[in-house]
Amino acid sequence: MRSLIVFILGPTSSGKSAVAARLAEKAGGEVISCDSMQVYKGMGIITQAPGSELLSRAPHHLIGAVPPEEEYSAARFSREAGEAVKKIMSRGNIPVVAGGTGLYVRALVDGLFESPAKDEELRRSLKELAALKGPSYLHDKLQRIDPATAEKLHVNDMRRIIRALEVYELTGSTMSEKKAATRGISDDHDCGMFALRLERPVLYSRIDRTVGAMFERGVVEEVKRLKQKQLSLTAEKALGVKEISALLEGRATEDQAREELKKNTRNYAKRQLTWFRADKRITWIDADRPAEEIAEDILKLIEGGAVSSK
Repeated sequence: MRSLIVFILGPTSSGKSAVAARLAEKAGGEVISCDSMQVYKGMGIITQAPGSELLSRAPHHLIGAVPPEEEYSAARFSREAGEAVKKIMSRGNIPVVAGGTGLYVRALVDGLFESPAKDEELRRSLKELAALKGPSYLHDKLQRIDPATAEKLHVNDMRRIIRALEVYELTGSTMSEKKAATRGISDDHDCGMFALRLERPVLYSRIDRTVGAMFERGVVEEVKRLKQKQLSLTAEKALGVKEISALLEGRATEDQAREELKKNTRNYAKRQLTWFRADKRITWIDADRPAEEIAEDILKLIEGGAVSSK
């Protein structure tokens, strides 16, 4: 019998952390954060990392685990989360993966194939061919080499077409062959994937409240401290760093920084929703109610077999 891993997914401010902590508490589980920013130390306010009340409900992993000067990636997350899954299962507990970073979810569930480094000279020659013979030329070339990948790409999607041709030229294997050989945790475990759903006005209202709370908790001082460090390229992309930097540097008032952060967070939530809606393995759960109630309903669905196998 395959063991179970539960995923609590969704957009920012939808309440994933609260639901995951309560579900883990009820089910004998441990939470693995699947958030590309909550993994960093000293960024708890700006990343909305779970507070002490939630952390006390169940063991948590990959929160505040990495210095903000270090780069972090989907590949590293997949490796470290996979190790956490094994340890949690060895204790007889259920891994509850919670977060909104879609690429990290995919990396863990489906795996990432080893991708060759970019070859700028090869890319330049392929672009020149496309300019000379038209975009359909490269798509036709990919169709002959890797029809499965070509079928998924629009004839004008030059960036992905060139990357697929580059992978083949550099490795001798097609993109589809590499993906077929890639393994993720869904190859060995059942995945119960649930995402929290809110009506857009409700979600946006929550985002506004969250941003307000961040300022009340001292996010400006947190960013001021962070800016004294040599932030990694990954960490400096955290929502709020750019907006509050503008405030600290006198390029925006506090009200302007708040409104810009609200706007950019709403746009990020839209992108998260688009990503998760494309994954048909996910069961969507109404989240406009207490976290305790949501966790109970998800537990019932799990007990009723609402899981996916690869």
